[in-house]
Amino acid sequence: MGKILFSMLFLASFCFAQQKSIVLDGGVEVTSIDDQPREMDASLFSGKLTEAQKLAYMPNGKTPASVNVFLVKSGGKTYLIDAGFGNAVKDKRIDTKKIDVIFITHEHSDHISGLLKEDGTANFSAPVFISKLESEYWLKKETPNSDLQKKLANVYASRYKTFNFGDTLAPGIVAINAIGHTPGHTAFLIGTGKQKLLIAGDFLHAAALQFPEPTESASFDMDKEQSVKTRKSLMEQAEKNGWIIAGIHVPNPGWGKVKSNGKGGFILNNP
Repeated sequence: MGKILFSMLFLASFCFAQQKSIVLDGGVEVTSIDDQPREMDASLFSGKLTEAQKLAYMPNGKTPASVNVFLVKSGGKTYLIDAGFGNAVKDKRIDTKKIDVIFITHEHSDHISGLLKEDGTANFSAPVFISKLESEYWLKKETPNSDLQKKLANVYASRYKTFNFGDTLAPGIVAINAIGHTPGHTAFLIGTGKQKLLIAGDFLHAAALQFPEPTESASFDMDKEQSVKTRKSLMEQAEKNGWIIAGIHVPNPGWGKVKSNGKGGFILNNP
């Protein structure tokens, strides 16, 4: 009953939340945009839990999720973190002409498809930055299912750029090592003041399940063992430092503050 109540409270807190923007104490503004609401199926997850235990967190075998993209306004410029499927561009919630730079957490299709128009040309005139490790993996000749990634690099050409973990990419935007989900998966630490917001990419996929049970991994995770380590580490850092943590697949508004539940997992609360 407690786990079902957790799921119900999670839905009440996040699926119907209205807040989409937050201004950090250093003046950096972050806006989450749900590019495509979706559900995650229990069958996608594996770990230490039995099927019955998983379903206690995911009534009917499913849980709400999102495909969020984030606008970050800092130093007079507007940065886009991830491009989703491009729905937010199609329905005019994102004006491509107002984006100065794009940073990508990793190169799965639900994060980069929006960089290209339906005719295969560039959706943005801004440069696109991807971690060096991530880019190198997808651009290898032998990497399977990499046509989209190779096309992206070709289309953006000189505007396709890479960074290293630890780089300060812009005022208040630092690239953080978050490997596991993909070989070069990146989180971005946002903020110029004391208050920070960590855009942690695909550190998890089913918030109702993986916050309280971080040892559960999605089939999308390329290195499941490392994904578990990264997921725990990012949440531990967020709790220790008082950071807000955001995720691409965390339901609306896409962020919150984590607190240990005393059982090896975490609780996500409104910031």
